[in-house]
Amino acid sequence: MKVSNVLGSMALISAISFSHQAFATTNVTDLGDLNNGPVVDQSLLQVGAFFLPDLYKFDLSSDSTVTVDFKALLGIGVGSTFSLYDSSNSFISSYNIPFLTVGSTTTFTFIDLAAGNDYVFKFNPGAFNVTLANKLTFTAYETTVPVPEPESNALMLVGLGIIGLIARRKFA
Repeated sequence: MKVSNVLGSMALISAISFSHQAFATTNVTDLGDLNNGPVVDQSLLQVGAFFLPDLYKFDLSSDSTVTVDFKALLGIGVGSTFSLYDSSNSFISSYNIPFLTVGSTTTFTFIDLAAGNDYVFKFNPGAFNVTLANKLTFTAYETTVPVPEPESNALMLVGLGIIGLIARRKFA
């Protein structure tokens, strides 16, 4: 298949979608508590320009790091972004989606999100966007503080004692 045919088809589909823009609505998907998943897959197919963004609402039952894997069989986007907002609609972080995506995965990582807050991911297709066979995978990892084992503390104390004995013999 010729490249000009593919690009022509994309332009035609985009023009048709753009003509229906007045009827476009924002798609809101409630992902629920991501800590209970922890993986939620969402399929996404968008063709067009200046569409309203897709919103993905979720909450966390514990402090977590959330990753989003954006995989596309084919994607062309101008100004497409993936952003995170908290429950008060305050901007937290944003990533630009690559201009051209062909069978690859782009990972976005949002670190140390607090428990108990409602969050919203916003996929904004930008000025022009054609994506085929997209898949968004949301994964939450609990942020845990490492607690040293008693054996580790005992080994550290034994090591410090040996260093003290060596220092005492050397300077005595």
